[in-house]
Amino acid sequence: MQREEFRKVVEDQVNRSLAESGVLITAIPADQLRALVQAMADGLFAVFDALEEEDMAPPMNRKTAGEGAPGPAAPSGGHAGEVDLWHGRPYLTIGTRYELTSQRLRIHRGILGKRIDEIELIRVKDTRMKQHMGERMLNVGDVSVISADATTPEFVLHNVRNPVEVRELIRKAVIDEKARRGLRYREDIGEEQG
Repeated sequence: MQREEFRKVVEDQVNRSLAESGVLITAIPADQLRALVQAMADGLFAVFDALEEEDMAPPMNRKTAGEGAPGPAAPSGGHAGEVDLWHGRPYLTIGTRYELTSQRLRIHRGILGKRIDEIELIRVKDTRMKQHMGERMLNVGDVSVISADATTPEFVLHNVRNPVEVRELIRKAVIDEKARRGLRYREDIGEEQG
């Protein structure tokens, strides 16, 4: 859904909510009511834009965040040497935040309560990216992380901006972390060999 279509849906919903609220709005001239609803929609989009600008930082340059170069401090709860590589939010969502460090991937959920799911990058086996047509127009999509973790075999980052770049950043971080720990890349080979 493009921004103008989404804006129309928001305006229709605000009008419907006003009509169902029981508040007497007939005293407000139609053009002023329309301007009020549009101002409410503008305010909503301003909030979404501010959230995206605050938390949708572009993927950092690997040279800046990598070997020996000064990078951001270790994330909260992180280990020494752990560097923030990327953080973001699902598109038009409040209460969920994603964080990729040089050692792990985290999903922070909750506004009042809080839940944090994380996976160590050395346990990641594969990544996938999925976009439908509307998401391609908005440059958002889902990035799935397949892991050897028994509790979270698939970790999905929903509606992330620039999903191709985020997937590639995760892939490179996994390779770097496995190399740092002395683990070689190997494909899991099933027992179906003939």
